[in-house]
Amino acid sequence: MLEDVYIVNENTMAFIPDFNGNGGIETWILEVGILKKCHLNPLELIDYNLRFFGSSLKGANEGTRHILGEVQMFPIIINLKRLLVWLPTTSQKNKDCIWIALDHIKDYSKKYHNTEILFTNGSSILLPISFRSFEKRIHRAYELKFKLEYHANYLRIPTNIKDTFLQCEIVKDDDDMNYKIYRKEKRIKNHFDN
Repeated sequence: MLEDVYIVNENTMAFIPDFNGNGGIETWILEVGILKKCHLNPLELIDYNLRFFGSSLKGANEGTRHILGEVQMFPIIINLKRLLVWLPTTSQKNKDCIWIALDHIKDYSKKYHNTEILFTNGSSILLPISFRSFEKRIHRAYELKFKLEYHANYLRIPTNIKDTFLQCEIVKDDDDMNYKIYRKEKRIKNHFDN
């Protein structure tokens, strides 16, 4: 059955393009226990989900660039509340681009000049990208997830508690066996400071 739309959840593992006989692109949706098909192409489906959760593909791309800096083929966060990070296998605009959920990558390995991904449910896919290139994408995706988790956890700490944090600088000189620990002086910033 062809779905009109589809909402990403924790069981969604990948969006795989499928070229239909009419020159259009649809999407195979790989879930942990189900394989579905949607009439939207993967990029439209990603954008639809981002809009469903209050963003857009453009907004997600800008947000990732703000957090990670200028990187190519960067990951995006589809659902911030659940920290669902997805990464593209090629340029987002490439018709062959497969979108993969970071949390469902169990392992990946080099296979000839390609990369094989093993999903959490035992499914696998062979991608026509080098191992090194895919590994960079994985690292960027984990960096994005780490920074988002850090921001979320840090913001939960009340300001009066943050003000009591001990701040130190820890350095080791080349000619010394031990680290030196210096207490950083806190300066209260007011609204007149630049």
